[in-house]
Amino acid sequence: MKYLIFSDSHLNDFFDERKFNFLKRIILNSDRVIINGDFWEAYDLKINSFISSKWNKLFKYLKKNNSIYLFGNHDKKTYAEGKASMFSIKQEYKIKIKSGNKIFFIEHGDKITPLWDKYFKRVPRFLNRFLNSLEKTIIAILGMNAIGILYKKFNDDMKKKKSSVLKNNEYLVCGHTHWMEFDEKNHYINLGFIKHGIGQYVTIENGKVEFHNEKY
Repeated sequence: MKYLIFSDSHLNDFFDERKFNFLKRIILNSDRVIINGDFWEAYDLKINSFISSKWNKLFKYLKKNNSIYLFGNHDKKTYAEGKASMFSIKQEYKIKIKSGNKIFFIEHGDKITPLWDKYFKRVPRFLNRFLNSLEKTIIAILGMNAIGILYKKFNDDMKKKKSSVLKNNEYLVCGHTHWMEFDEKNHYINLGFIKHGIGQYVTIENGKVEFHNEKY
């Protein structure tokens, strides 16, 4: 069984053909898909607009691969309004899978380490778009390492809170922070994001974890 796990694709009301083709390819190249939160951008568009958008062309591929959908902070359960079954066969906050001799605890990460949007009942669209543009600009000018300076501390906070309870064959898999990382010592995996022309994701097969960092 080859698992594809990705998070933070933040699909919004701008349909990006290159991003669509990238997602379609990695979905079809797996046996089972786990979407680890922030699949769509509820701060930009509501669920009915999302499921009627061109992004819905992905749904048949996700359903074919028995996708599991984990709620994030940008696509909370309340925002999904019970309609996440359109693109997944199961919806949860967290799950556990076994592959080979390893066990992976998978959740978005916002319940472990909340970010700035915890101060809002629902983040205003203009603010969310501004921050998204700012992130894109920083990456374009200064590179991903500049983002790491901002986000890595949140990964460290997740590890601090969770690593001590993990056994030798157990790993925590999160998204949320947009900073891809594999910390073998602390048994911590962060999936990164799929945004701004950067496609980061993880595949797991027979206990082997592979990190993918591509451009689309």
